[in-house]
Amino acid sequence: MSRHRILAAVIVCACPWYLVSVLRARQRDLPSAYDKCRAVTTGDMVDKRAPMFAAYRVKFPETSNNPRLDLNSNPTARMYRTVLRREIEQGPNFAGHYRVAVWGCGSSCSMFAVVNLNTGRVITPQGFSHTSGVYFGVDNQKLFSESQSEAWPLGFTKDSRLLVVLGDLDEDESREGAFYFVLDHERLGLVHSTPVQKDCENLRGKR
Repeated sequence: MSRHRILAAVIVCACPWYLVSVLRARQRDLPSAYDKCRAVTTGDMVDKRAPMFAAYRVKFPETSNNPRLDLNSNPTARMYRTVLRREIEQGPNFAGHYRVAVWGCGSSCSMFAVVNLNTGRVITPQGFSHTSGVYFGVDNQKLFSESQSEAWPLGFTKDSRLLVVLGDLDEDESREGAFYFVLDHERLGLVHSTPVQKDCENLRGKR
């Protein structure tokens, strides 16, 4: 048998195995039934009982033109002082004279802190340090049309004390949803939550 015929025979034999391997690889790349079920959409987070920004309006007091970060006010202030100092230079974006600073902590992970621009005090939420959104496909601009936040996991405005956090708090699926906090006496208090209502466990491992 000539060399060309042998090569042709090898190609013919190998092609089916190659096609099978390609199809299997593509199937692995497709979202599973569990992943499709876990996907959180904007509609999943719509809640008519959720508080509105207008309910917590504030006036605009004068803000320091040269805000200084109080490194002793919170462990986060010292640990993330570079990003916080860069943020406070941009002025207030929350509750009159506060600045919400948001930064990444990994894939689909965000951390944030609120800084009083008049005192430099750094305020962080209690009970969690970060939020993640692996399964979140929520458009916070559609969900919170009034929000002036450009950061995905948060919703807030310059003239309201209400701040909304989306995602899995500390990557805990039992604390997944939209969480509504109000700034009061330099503390972020949880006033409402909209949990994700999905039962996907029976779909694990299925395509």
